[in-house]
Amino acid sequence: MNFKQMLYALAVARHRNISKAAASLFISQPALSLQIKKLEEELGSPLFRREPQGVRLTTQGESFYKHAQVVEQAWYQLLDAIEREKGQVRRHLRIGIGTRVYTNHLFDPLMRFFDGHPEINVTFVTEVSGDFLSRLEDGSLDLALDRFPDAARASSKRFFSCELIAERQCVLTALDDPLAGLDTAALPQLKGKTIVTGLENSQEDKATRQAFEAHGIALTKIYRSDDIDTLMMLVERGKGIALGPRSFAAYFGIKAVPLVPESYLSLHFVCLRERMEDRELRLLKQHLLGICRQRSGEPRSAGNGTE
Repeated sequence: MNFKQMLYALAVARHRNISKAAASLFISQPALSLQIKKLEEELGSPLFRREPQGVRLTTQGESFYKHAQVVEQAWYQLLDAIEREKGQVRRHLRIGIGTRVYTNHLFDPLMRFFDGHPEINVTFVTEVSGDFLSRLEDGSLDLALDRFPDAARASSKRFFSCELIAERQCVLTALDDPLAGLDTAALPQLKGKTIVTGLENSQEDKATRQAFEAHGIALTKIYRSDDIDTLMMLVERGKGIALGPRSFAAYFGIKAVPLVPESYLSLHFVCLRERMEDRELRLLKQHLLGICRQRSGEPRSAGNGTE
């Protein structure tokens, strides 16, 4: 067994899917499958059980995963120590942060990562109407933590994306709005309602308009703002409704009524594909995934990495 094979097995365990793990490692699926097969033959026991939707760790695989994580962590700690001893120039990351980072209480865990990496300076960019993908492309951002409704663009060959949290779309209303008493709501029930959304042609605005247009609903009155607190204040005061995740409800003191049929938007970790070679981005992704899995109750071997 070599170190690379161990890292390959850890990636498969975290993604629970060989093709997704291969994409995150920038190798082909057959090449990854071959390395896993060689590793299992050398260890004399299967690490994974193949299933229709992916793979799961066997009992032996769970033991391997537990101990391999310790080796992986020790390796990265060694690299950190070597870099500190070299006295390398301080790193600087520019991170675009969407509102879902705050409503899902991920900002404090994010800061704990940087507390443990004093060699990294950080600039946070927080614009509800910002086009983070364009900023990643032009190099003004290194990483974005946000939702990306433009799935085709976000999953293009230029970007690496990894799902952190999937959230069901809801109708966001004031607590005393008649809609607040419903168990679910369909978009046709919102016909004639005042809509609260982001600036014209922002990601939020495009997603909202596309959802209503898909049901043949013409929007009449619209309130727009580039500030999420202003938008949610309009909703909280009954000036209109918005589309968004349930996590907004408790955070902003409003009501979230699940949409039917079900649809989801996710909080993603996104960067340019070539940047995933950067050690700090790789470590940060692993840190955030671990936090999200612990909160969801998934075993630490589970994963949601996507391309």
